[in-house]
Amino acid sequence: MALTATAPGTPAEFLSYLAPTASLCEFSVELPHEPRSAGRARQIARERLAAWGLTQTGDLVDRVVLTISELMSNAIQHGAPQPCGNPEIALSIRFLPGVALGVRVEDRSPGMPVLREPRSAEAVDGRGMQLVAFESTCWTAEQLGEGRGKAVWAFFQCRSVCPSSAVCGL
Repeated sequence: MALTATAPGTPAEFLSYLAPTASLCEFSVELPHEPRSAGRARQIARERLAAWGLTQTGDLVDRVVLTISELMSNAIQHGAPQPCGNPEIALSIRFLPGVALGVRVEDRSPGMPVLREPRSAEAVDGRGMQLVAFESTCWTAEQLGEGRGKAVWAFFQCRSVCPSSAVCGL
C-alpha cells in the first residue's frame, strides 16, 4: 500500500490503512467475560506493543493501554455473558509501522456505546467513551450481526512516534 502525505484521521481511513497486508502487525486474543480480564488485556497489550518496538513512543503506549482498559471494562460491565462459558470478549491490535495503530474489542452485547456528558462532576461512571475519544485519534463501533454482538474500534495516528521498521513476526 502506498502511503499518502496525510495521516489517517477518520475511522474509514484507519480501517483502510489497517487492512491485512504483509507489513501489518496483528495480534488477537479471546478473554473470559470476567473483571480480571481487563487487567490481563492491559498486560497483554503492553507486552505485544513492546515486542513490536513501541517502548520509546512517548505516551502512545500508555494511551493505547488506557483505551484498551476502558473498552474491556465497558465490555465486561455492559456485555452480555454467555452461559456456555466460552471466551466472550475478543481483543485485537493492528499496527502498521510508522503509520497507525488500531485496537478492537468485541463482545456479545448488541448495545452500542454512546459518547455522553457525565451526569455531574462527582459522577463515578458515564465517562468511558469520553476517555476513549480523548485518548485516541478517533473511534467507531459496528454491529456484528444477529446474536454476535458488536465491536468497538479505537485508532491512533503514529506517523511521528511509531517506528517504521517494527518486528511483527511474534
